[in-house]
Amino acid sequence: MPMTNQVLYCRGCNEPFSADANQGRCPQCGEVLTVHELAPTLDLDLTLSVEAADEARRVRDLSEQLVGKPFDSYTIESFLGKGGMAWVYRATHNTLYRPCAIKILATRPGSGRDMVGLFLAEARAAASLVHPHIVTVHNIGQNGGFHYIELEYVPGQTLQQMVQAAGKLEAFPATEILLQTCSALAEAHRCGVVHRDFKPSNILVHRNGLAKLADFGLAKLVAAGRAAGESLAGTPYFMAPELFRMKPASKASDVYAVGVSYYYLLTGEFPFVDRDIIRLAEKHTHAPVPDPRERCPEVPGEAAELAMSCMAKHPGDRPPDGETVYHALQAVSRNVCQLAKLVDAALRDLIVTREDHEHRITLSVPQAGGRMQRVCVEECAAPIGQERVVKIYSICGPANPDYFRRALELNARLCHGSLAVEDVMGTPHFVMVNSFPRATCDPEEIRRSVVEIGRWADEVEKKLTVADRY
Repeated sequence: MPMTNQVLYCRGCNEPFSADANQGRCPQCGEVLTVHELAPTLDLDLTLSVEAADEARRVRDLSEQLVGKPFDSYTIESFLGKGGMAWVYRATHNTLYRPCAIKILATRPGSGRDMVGLFLAEARAAASLVHPHIVTVHNIGQNGGFHYIELEYVPGQTLQQMVQAAGKLEAFPATEILLQTCSALAEAHRCGVVHRDFKPSNILVHRNGLAKLADFGLAKLVAAGRAAGESLAGTPYFMAPELFRMKPASKASDVYAVGVSYYYLLTGEFPFVDRDIIRLAEKHTHAPVPDPRERCPEVPGEAAELAMSCMAKHPGDRPPDGETVYHALQAVSRNVCQLAKLVDAALRDLIVTREDHEHRITLSVPQAGGRMQRVCVEECAAPIGQERVVKIYSICGPANPDYFRRALELNARLCHGSLAVEDVMGTPHFVMVNSFPRATCDPEEIRRSVVEIGRWADEVEKKLTVADRY
């Protein structure tokens, strides 16, 4: 007789999966799944009451009851998923005709712990933050005894789903997505809000690549260095060591969750896994953070080091807040981004002809009077030290000794780059050149340098030789 699939839950990942009951293993971490009707985001100072479990069973068919029917000012169109304490639907606002997401509290007031306050706290926490990488809150309300939040609808998938589909992410897209969401976390921290449940399943990635941080259901305002309220909450695999010791959530504990998330994106694995919460807490608290490169040797060193830095055991040893992590991710992004991608972004809307070689990109840049100048972009070692640089250069002509004085006079007038003598195919040539540290080079610098180096190189060539050979 064929087996029927059912919804099973991983208490470590805090995610639901459709899995065969005979298999019962989490596809993310390999741990044994459990049948749990509510499976809320773990709150270690709260045990699920019988009343709350009964309430969950009572509303488990809520999705079938609402889909295709009017709900307050909306028409519910489809069921999107289930979070820690709410059901989420895709809907259309009946007056504004805009698509939206409706998050409906999955329990009603009076069933044990009052979840309404927590639910509305999410709306207030998120609504206080206006940022392009935070899911926008449009409205809150109550209909038919159910409390709801109207949210911006983000067509796409969660970052968790992206990793599940791919196994793991390459360093550049992983870094870019975290960079976007850490800009949102930085804004939350600047406003005194800690998220308390930063993880890939709470990051929505639009079809156009825009990432947005969602689910502020556990967010708390921080006052005088302590979280408002002492309830400890989070998802176990992402929880900082101090949270297991009943310390209040902080910006530093959010940073720890960013580190775990980065580790997971880069390797497809969690740094610490255990079904037993006590043993898991011990690992987070005492076990050395495994180097991501031991599991995936292709992980860039700077990405691995940042992930491990965010997961330092002591809060004071981590980057202090989301803004610091954001700036660190910017540097990593520049380093792990392929030169070709940097040049792609730099050349947007520029009219140039391009040739890509193994270690160099050659651009033919139009100049005044119908002239043309070839500009090369390549990544190489700095002449002094171990730093990598992006070198942008253009040949101006042969280094004829008769031209040295004129070349030095022109060099003194340059506004961008400098004139040097370099061997080209065994022959000394005048070369207009500019270099940037690879770790800080961005597309705007490359764009400006390509334009200016091309212009000045052509000017020097014209004054020295009159020709348009290079």
